[in-house]
Amino acid sequence: MLFLQGSEVIFKVALSLLGSHKPLILQHENLETIVDFIKNTLPNLGLVQMEKTINQVFEMDIAKQLQAYEVEYHVLQDELIDSSLNDNQRMDKLEKANTSLRKQNFELLEELQVANGKIQNLEATVEILLNNECKLKQSVLTLELERKALLQTVEDLRTQTGNPDNSMLNTARGWRFVAVKHF
Repeated sequence: MLFLQGSEVIFKVALSLLGSHKPLILQHENLETIVDFIKNTLPNLGLVQMEKTINQVFEMDIAKQLQAYEVEYHVLQDELIDSSLNDNQRMDKLEKANTSLRKQNFELLEELQVANGKIQNLEATVEILLNNECKLKQSVLTLELERKALLQTVEDLRTQTGNPDNSMLNTARGWRFVAVKHF
């Protein structure tokens, strides 16, 4: 297992053994009896307990826990450093941090105002485009209706010109006669 998972497996085995024997370990009163228990009792595990421990080791993921402990360690270390500084140094550090945060806040406020202006312009543009789209749709609808009417008129004229006895043709000839007579 050591070759398969590296040195991390040692910590996993230790955690698994301590976790599975926690009630027995907590019964001891001092560190010497706990160490004696770990030295004498844990090496005499049965086959079932060893299999259970190995299965726990394969399922265990301590990387996240170790990262959390590392972060906690760094936070505690920063707190220790902060507490070791005198009040004047701490005050200067806080003032610098405050100034930096105010500057950052001001820059973000400016960016927000610019973004809001862009949003308003874009919303106005969208509204204009929607109005134009609505007008264009109405124009298209009107043109489609006009086209339909013109196609119907052309069709009516075709059917009337195909039949010479048609009254429309006679009416058209009559109008021509009237127009010629007036000139």
